[in-house]
Parts: sequence; C-alpha cells; structure tokens
Amino acid sequence: VTIACLCSAMAGVYFEKVVKTTSNKNKPQVSVWMRNVQLAFFTICTTFLENLFNGSGQDAAAPSKGYFHGFTFWAWVLIALQAGGGLLVAAVIKYADNVLKGLATGVSVCLATGMSTILFGTPLSGQFAVGAVLILTSVYFFSNPVANFPVTMPGADKKSLLPK
Repeated sequence: VTIACLCSAMAGVYFEKVVKTTSNKNKPQVSVWMRNVQLAFFTICTTFLENLFNGSGQDAAAPSKGYFHGFTFWAWVLIALQAGGGLLVAAVIKYADNVLKGLATGVSVCLATGMSTILFGTPLSGQFAVGAVLILTSVYFFSNPVANFPVTMPGADKKSLLPK
C-alpha cells in the first residue's frame, strides 16, 4: 500500500508538472484538451494495435460484430462520466494543485459513502469513520489559515532573537 501511495503521489506531481509547464517560455501554454490528447496518445496506439491483431484472428464464417458491439445506453453514460471526470481532474491540476485534487477526492469518497448509507443502508465501519474524520479534518486545516502566534519571550528584545 505504501509503494502504491508513493507511486500515485509521484504520478500526480509529474502530471502537475506536465500540465503547468511549457518547454519554451516564449510560447503560450498548451490547452488542457491538447495535453489530454498528448497523454492519451500511447493508450490510443495500444488500443489500435490490439484491435488490429484481435480483429485479424476472427473466423471468416463468423460475422463481424464491430468494436462497440454490446454497448448499451448505460455504458455510454459511464464513458461520458469518466471522460468528464478526466477533464475535471486536468482542470483542477492546471488551475489548482495536486494536494487540492487529493483532498477533493477524499471528500468525494466521504460524500458518496454518506449518500450510499442514507439511500441504500450501507453500514459504516469504524475504520471508515476514522478515515473520514482524518480527511475532513485535513480539509478544514488546509482551507483555513492557521493563526500566527508571537514567539517572544517576556522581557526579550525582538532583535536578540534574530541570528547574528
């Protein structure tokens, strides 16, 4: 689990770097749409090759059913939701940061589980309750500034606290 968390964090930081930086300072930044196409390029190539090799092994007597055979209305709804979610993640990374994306993901899990409990009667475990409290507390502290308290000793001059 620790290695998975570290890999996810490193991937998020790298993705933020890719989305927010440009190779040349004189060029305008690339749009979120173009960055998504660039990042999806290898997936598109892999899917094309898989379809090419998988399609050539079909029996000549069997009719071709097509690539999207069996897709129902709900499958298309899920595809649209996933595509929209990907664009939202890219926009959050571009205009906010990776920490905010992680906090938003945690809050969405808490909210979805709470709605599942209300609507479907899903029981909550103690582990989930502790995790939800930790997530919501971290969101509270991240979104509210911490008050600055003076760190002076009574009777001490401020200049004496500075390094020489």
